Amino acid sequence: MKTKESINTERYKINTLEKAFDLLEILAKKNSLNLTELSAHLEQPKSSLYRIITTLELRGYISRDETNDKYCLGTKTLELTKNFLEGNTLLNVSKSKMDHLVQTTGESVNLGILKNHEILYVASIEGSNPLKFTEVVGAKAPFHATAIGKAITANLPLEQFNAMISDNKLYPLTENTICSMKQLMVELQLTKERGIAIDNEEVVLGAKCIAAPIFNMFGKVIAAISVSGSKYNFTDENLSHIITEVKGAAEQISKELGHS
Repeated sequence: MKTKESINTERYKINTLEKAFDLLEILAKKNSLNLTELSAHLEQPKSSLYRIITTLELRGYISRDETNDKYCLGTKTLELTKNFLEGNTLLNVSKSKMDHLVQTTGESVNLGILKNHEILYVASIEGSNPLKFTEVVGAKAPFHATAIGKAITANLPLEQFNAMISDNKLYPLTENTICSMKQLMVELQLTKERGIAIDNEEVVLGAKCIAAPIFNMFGKVIAAISVSGSKYNFTDENLSHIITEVKGAAEQISKELGHS
């Protein structure tokens, strides 16, 4: 049963626009179709559909292959996608999620990317708890010791991962830093399976960190977001909550960057 609100909304729908959007969506799914195939899929007469196709083609939203008379999405749709992605950059999208993490955990929140086989911190918000472990924006850290580094590294293509390993030594920062390649491989496999990475006092004694990877629209890992704080705040009771919040933030950022 339709609500009063939905009935009122229906009144303002433009049928021709609805058909045009249906056409674009079916081409996005099927890649290319001719007029007869489009008519069958959309259950619309060829005559009215052709007028819509002609208009969209003139505006660059679809294009026709003259060799087989099939239509596909045009370059204008790519331009719209580009503008959308530029308006939803990593930093823009991440800001509100980082603020939310600080509010829900009380801990410091960091955002980092992989740059020249090192972690580069690109955003940081200080927590409200007395002991703060906020990274300086622009600071760098080794990939094998940080939670952000492990979250990203665990999701890299094998070729890129192998290049990193061959170019870097696993040097210790604390007594807890993983310096064995065999141990690191086990840790990264675990990280990928559970969807989060853990820095267990591996960079600074007394500090713990939980991070989750961020993916772009092509499924490529491009960053990671983390919550850092005193090990005394990362109790078994709090850990589950922190992990849920960090994973949720990373998934939401990924989604807004086009990852499905």
